[in-house]
Amino acid sequence: MLISRRGLIAGAPATALMLANRKAFAQIAGKKGGDIIVGIGSPIPSLDIMGTTDDVGRIINLHLYEALVTRDEKLQPSAGLAESWDISPDGLTYTFKLRKGVKFHNGKEMTATDVKASIERYQRMSLRRRYLDQIAEVSIVDPGTVAVKLKAPQPLFLNNFSQPEVLVAILPAEDGDKDPGKTSFIGTGPYKLVENKADSHVKLARFDDYALDTRYPGPSGYGGRKDALFDTLTFRIIAEPSAMVAAIETGEIHLADLVPEHAVPGLKNNTALTVINRMPTAMQNMNMNMAVAPMDKLPFRQAIASILDMDEILAGASDGNYRLNPYLQYPGYPLYPEGVKAPLYNIKNAEKAKKLVAESGYKDEVIQIIGASTFPWHSNTALIVSEQLKSIGIKTQIETMDWPAVVALRVKKTGWSLNPGQFGTGPWLGDPVLSIGDLGGKTSANNVEDPVLAQMVADMQLKPTAEERKEAWYKAQQHIIDNVLSIKLGDIGQTQVRSNKVVGFTPFRTTRLWGVSFA
Repeated sequence: MLISRRGLIAGAPATALMLANRKAFAQIAGKKGGDIIVGIGSPIPSLDIMGTTDDVGRIINLHLYEALVTRDEKLQPSAGLAESWDISPDGLTYTFKLRKGVKFHNGKEMTATDVKASIERYQRMSLRRRYLDQIAEVSIVDPGTVAVKLKAPQPLFLNNFSQPEVLVAILPAEDGDKDPGKTSFIGTGPYKLVENKADSHVKLARFDDYALDTRYPGPSGYGGRKDALFDTLTFRIIAEPSAMVAAIETGEIHLADLVPEHAVPGLKNNTALTVINRMPTAMQNMNMNMAVAPMDKLPFRQAIASILDMDEILAGASDGNYRLNPYLQYPGYPLYPEGVKAPLYNIKNAEKAKKLVAESGYKDEVIQIIGASTFPWHSNTALIVSEQLKSIGIKTQIETMDWPAVVALRVKKTGWSLNPGQFGTGPWLGDPVLSIGDLGGKTSANNVEDPVLAQMVADMQLKPTAEERKEAWYKAQQHIIDNVLSIKLGDIGQTQVRSNKVVGFTPFRTTRLWGVSFA
């Protein structure tokens, strides 16, 4: 039987993006054919879906790969490659029946062997493998059935199993033992990879043997019915914002996934285009490398938090499309932690900050701020934060690089101190476990394990009642703020623009091109 979500959250509120073009879900869009060209702002770090948390990579990968359980339009777990599932009375075993006739892009039919190998690979090397920490064993019941046994009952298991941040994608079994980035890039999705040219473009083609999920009348969230109407999808890398604007205005591309805010008024006057404001798109955050001095000193981290002018930072990062918010949940969501105190947030207190710097024993170490040159919300944040830190006597050095280089560097314990970044998909789902990202765990974003926070995160998933899980989340949020494990800067929006030649397109957190066509 299909079961309903039994999670920490009652469900995030429906947003304008979810409700827009609701009628499109009940019908297939238009004619087949053509090549849609999508402008993306940065190179793709990886097409190994288990090896990246990148937003741009996720857009492409979600057209290539699928999971047993996905999220519907209301962000609830729903059936994907699973036909159905049952939960044992003790809550320890989830038995998944697989859909029949599902083929990989290499022509092979999906079986339980592929599912087992994929889940085990995710547990071994995924950047979000901690989401599946509670899995004790994956076993094959028969070629069309897989059993997942947990170490202990986990009310949030289906939430974690269905999250699209780093999808628990089903790959061919032969990719199960492949190292990160070394897979065949073969999935079961409606499109298959045909070309990946570094710094230029990625091209996908319709997978003619795709097993269309006819249980659904149309697209729904990250799943549903995925009609591949375009012959090909071309994702063109356009790193320069002005070039992105010019490309969508001239018709060189059909969808600009991100345009600068200062260009929005002019784009709105173009009757051939539709402008889509996605607020919130992400949480602007500051990661800290606590493995290096002086970032390992709490007073020093508190000094940074005390001096930051969030309005100046966010205005520069987003061209003014932002709002203040110290918490790792969005306002209006059921678990927005209003009772949690954030005494240093946006206080802009130079005197207090200088005292904390002195208390930390700061020895004129250079604070290395790294940011992606391809993302203005990275590079602009780095510049503004650098100047604010200099105002209280902290020495800084900014290093900008392309996005894949940032991703590679920030997992190292040396070579950087601060990294402006974003939490995108996790917070939008309204799940605090996903909002926290990797803080506290063995692969913590600040390069230091925090057993106290790790236990709180475990409690957020394992406590038997929703109230207990909520209490654990509030404690975790307070712990992050009190210990300045990272600094939440605020929420930012981003603007997407599409050509009116494209029909059936529904705005969503991640761009979806199934069920979409040319008019």
